[in-house]
Amino acid sequence: MLFSMKNLLFWLDCTRAYALPMSVTAWAIAFSAGVAAKGNVLYGIVALIGIVCAHLGANLFDDIIDYKNYLKKLKEQDSGKTINLKKGKCRCFIEGKITVLKALKVCGLLFGAALVIGAFFVEIYRLPVLELIAISGVLCLIYPKSGFVGLSEIIIGSIFSPLLFSGVYYVMTGEFSKALLWFSLSFAIVTVTLLYTDFFLDYQSDKLSGKKTIPVICGSKSNAYYFYIFMIFLIYALLFSGIHAHLLSFKFFIIFLSIIPALSTIKRLQKYIDKEIKDEKEFMSAMNNVQKFIAIFAILSIVSFL
Repeated sequence: MLFSMKNLLFWLDCTRAYALPMSVTAWAIAFSAGVAAKGNVLYGIVALIGIVCAHLGANLFDDIIDYKNYLKKLKEQDSGKTINLKKGKCRCFIEGKITVLKALKVCGLLFGAALVIGAFFVEIYRLPVLELIAISGVLCLIYPKSGFVGLSEIIIGSIFSPLLFSGVYYVMTGEFSKALLWFSLSFAIVTVTLLYTDFFLDYQSDKLSGKKTIPVICGSKSNAYYFYIFMIFLIYALLFSGIHAHLLSFKFFIIFLSIIPALSTIKRLQKYIDKEIKDEKEFMSAMNNVQKFIAIFAILSIVSFL
């Protein structure tokens, strides 16, 4: 059976569907803002389908590029510097479960579905939606190489917050929201904390491979740790500024409850200033700590918008 549950689970694994909470969480916040503004709920759900397809396609395409780099380094007997298996990247290729050609076909289907949905909204809203799709598409295409020019965190923050928030809200309401756009700046940094933690834990391997992530640019893990603390401060400073400027209502003060799990992530990262991650279990434990913070922040955000 072509569309069996077994096949579905297999491709969800190959496309790293475990990363979907990042985009779905961002969508849920923008969707709640759209619902509060009496926007079109159906359009919001259709947008979610397009976002999921684009995200899964981007994950698989990213793995294809990493796998080709892996093969190249393997010939040079230097593969260990390129692929970090703690992240589960490229495993479906390395274990021979899928071929690059088959993966490209699936990428085509996923991106094709996302483009059809995008075209549907472009037909309705014209230029504003087209611009958002175009910018997001370009950023997704350059992301696989962005780690070598210091843009990974900026691209992820832009895609999964200002661009996604604006896109979902616009297709639901036909307009942009200054309040949501300002809030997206805080959530962009919240989103980046997950990627930043990933890069912080892989500081040595990223530095050796020539990547220019923000932790590497900081010059040392100690400096990178203090920059992470600054990021956490900036999240709440922006939020407070939005409330003080009356862009956001006083209800948004409830989000400050998330400071408790935010401080927990700071304490957790401190353990790895002079220590390297040893295995996948330890890596995922550290990442899950940040994911809990993001989940709590997102839930409180949804409550604030509704």
